[in-house]
Amino acid sequence: MMKRFVMVLAIFAALALALPAMAADVKIKGDFNNRFMVYTDHNDWLTMEDGGLDDGSVDESWGEAKYRMWVEASTNDGKVKGVWAIEVGALHYGNESYRGEGAGGYSGDGVVIENRWMYTDFQLPWCENKAMIRMGLQPFSANSFYWQETVMGVKFSGSVNNVDYELAWLRPWEDQVYNEDDDAEDMDAFYGRVNFKPADGLKMGVFAVYHTGDSDNPGTGATITSQNYEIKGLQNDFETQIFTIGTDGSWAKDAFFAKWDFMYQTGSIDDANFQDAYDFNADLGPQFIDYAGPVVASEDFDLDAYFLHADLGYKMDAWKFTYTFWYASGDDDADDDDLEGFMAVDLDRMDNICIFEGGFTDDDYFTEKPYLLDKGFIMNKLAVDYKANKKTTMGASFMYMMTAEDVEYIDNDGKSCDDDSIGFEVDAYLKYKIYDNLEFAVNAGYLFADDAMDYYEVERDGDSDEDIFISTARVRYKF
Repeated sequence: MMKRFVMVLAIFAALALALPAMAADVKIKGDFNNRFMVYTDHNDWLTMEDGGLDDGSVDESWGEAKYRMWVEASTNDGKVKGVWAIEVGALHYGNESYRGEGAGGYSGDGVVIENRWMYTDFQLPWCENKAMIRMGLQPFSANSFYWQETVMGVKFSGSVNNVDYELAWLRPWEDQVYNEDDDAEDMDAFYGRVNFKPADGLKMGVFAVYHTGDSDNPGTGATITSQNYEIKGLQNDFETQIFTIGTDGSWAKDAFFAKWDFMYQTGSIDDANFQDAYDFNADLGPQFIDYAGPVVASEDFDLDAYFLHADLGYKMDAWKFTYTFWYASGDDDADDDDLEGFMAVDLDRMDNICIFEGGFTDDDYFTEKPYLLDKGFIMNKLAVDYKANKKTTMGASFMYMMTAEDVEYIDNDGKSCDDDSIGFEVDAYLKYKIYDNLEFAVNAGYLFADDAMDYYEVERDGDSDEDIFISTARVRYKF
């Protein structure tokens, strides 16, 4: 690992020295982030939707480092720019095992050293409206509740008469063909967006994404589960045709502000199985009991789902107050061929600490998605932020969370259970600028779990028995 890292740094240094001689403007930037799990009483929960809640606390604390560096090389006229970013981490202090997946797929994850971005921007010389093309492994955002991550693709963007537009072809999954009798079973996404400003302080956008993919095992009927209900998990196991259309925007006037998102989803996933199921991570111990309902086999499933979100806020001197609501539709019948749960692609939600990725050790979390299972989600959140001075910001938030449809299961005594209440969570944070580019931050969250959380417990008895506490901190240097 060290030899590879030294080699990468040497390449960065060579670029920094050589490119100025070729009429390029070169910048090297960095984000050096040391994060700490101050304490959690349920480390068994933080395993990216493979976790469960043991009967009693699973205490843990740790430190980790996540470092990112990138070089931006642009021509003097700014019409061409190349970006290459690498990332190391998150490496736990004292842990010699490393996590990761193949580079170039969803999220760009790699083993130890990750190619986070590798793309080139250039302006089309014959377009007067500064139309740009970006190609390669790039940061991409269709909507922050739907798809906002790194992905391979080509994006075309520009503006006409104060209207901005984007078009993109994205290739998150590739299937190589080496036999004349084989077909390429790739997954592709086609994206379009138009943004405009109809009035002062008002911004609006409309967008559409079409996901299409073919199965490399037609007729075998791979299984979708409620646990892994996300488009990036489909890859080339299914015949997929998914359309998502939406609108989003923001408004600000005086001290008031608002943001909103709405999406509708339709399409099909053919020749598939579906099972309402949850498998605990085997590494957590043999005492964990899996849950699996009946299978709907070899069906063509129709997707019909929606999502809506709104922020309403008010700023008063150093104070900011925000009310947040969102509703992700859920599926109310696991035994039919209709999928009514909203399905995200690939994203990171940091809206709270105990359910989402709001902890600063954000590679250890329960879910990245704005919903649980295929049951959807209802969020009611009130947040207050206070900027005490130029260096210090603090705040707290209060959340009541539910699933949109009941979580249904059989408990360990064979009793049928159903509930939709996740519980009430309280979060708080403090951020302090040690220097302009060096920040210390600490936060904490406590989930007063309600009965729907019993689904995730080892001792399922129909009642929630395990609350969750998480506190994290970071020291972050950015340049």
